[in-house]
Amino acid sequence: MEKALRIVWATGEVDENGNPVTRRQTISVSPNATAQDLANAVNTLDSLSSYTYVSAQLVTYETI
Repeated sequence: MEKALRIVWATGEVDENGNPVTRRQTISVSPNATAQDLANAVNTLDSLSSYTYVSAQLVTYETI
């Protein structure tokens, strides 16, 4: 099983309709990473980024 962390960032900009512009980032993570590990990682990345954290999801991929 593979895992990834998907983060949505607000850029601080708005589009022509006044909607916030967001960027998505997906990072491969260890299969052993827990939700708490990833929450800690998101908090650390948020403190280092010029963007603002909006949401994050743990995504798992399984071969079927």
